[in-house]
Amino acid sequence: MDVTALIDTVSRTKSQACELTRQQVLNRLSDALTEFTASAHNQRFAAQYRPSGNYTRLLLNSPQDTYQVVLVFWGPGQGSPIHDHDNTIGVVSALTGTTKEIKYLVTRHEGERVKLIEGSEFTIAPGRITPILPEDGKQLHLMVNEGAHWSATVHVYLNAIHRYRHYTPTPSGAFRTAQTHLWFDEWDVGRQMPKCART
Repeated sequence: MDVTALIDTVSRTKSQACELTRQQVLNRLSDALTEFTASAHNQRFAAQYRPSGNYTRLLLNSPQDTYQVVLVFWGPGQGSPIHDHDNTIGVVSALTGTTKEIKYLVTRHEGERVKLIEGSEFTIAPGRITPILPEDGKQLHLMVNEGAHWSATVHVYLNAIHRYRHYTPTPSGAFRTAQTHLWFDEWDVGRQMPKCART
C-alpha cells in the first residue's frame, strides 16, 4: 500500500464513521496502517530520509482535510513529553525501528494540575498497532526512541488535531497541563514518497 492508498482509506473511513462501530473504524485504520508499515518500499523510504534536527513531524495529507496522517522521525534518544490527542480516535505504528510507548491515566484533577499514574507499556514496531481512544486516560502517552538508530512512526488521527495538552511534572508529584498547537515541519517535495501527490 502506498501513501495515497493509505490516505484514501482514512478519508473513506472518516466519511463513513457515523455508519460504523468504533471497533469497525479501528479495524479499518489498523488494517490499512499495518499494510502500509509492512511495505518494504515504504520502509526503505523512511530509512533513507534524512530529517533535519533530532525530531521531524511531517503531515502526509492535505492540511485542509478533517483527518491527519502524520510521519514522525525520532532521533536516537528522542522522545515526546506526556501528551493527549484532543479526544480523537486513531492508530499508531512504526515504519522503521522501534519506539517505546507508555500510557498514563488521570487519577485526580487539581485545577490546571492532574495526578497521573503510569499504565501500560508497548513497543511500537512495524506491523504492530497501538490505538488512541477518547476514554483511554484522555489518550495520554509518551513515546521515546531508546535505540541507537533513527526510528519512524506513522500516526493516523480520524479527527485532525490542532491543539493538545502537554503534561509536565511538578515538584509536588502532580503534572501541570499546558495547551499547545500541533505543528509540522516543512515537507521537502523532492524527497516525497512516490505517489504522494496529495501532500
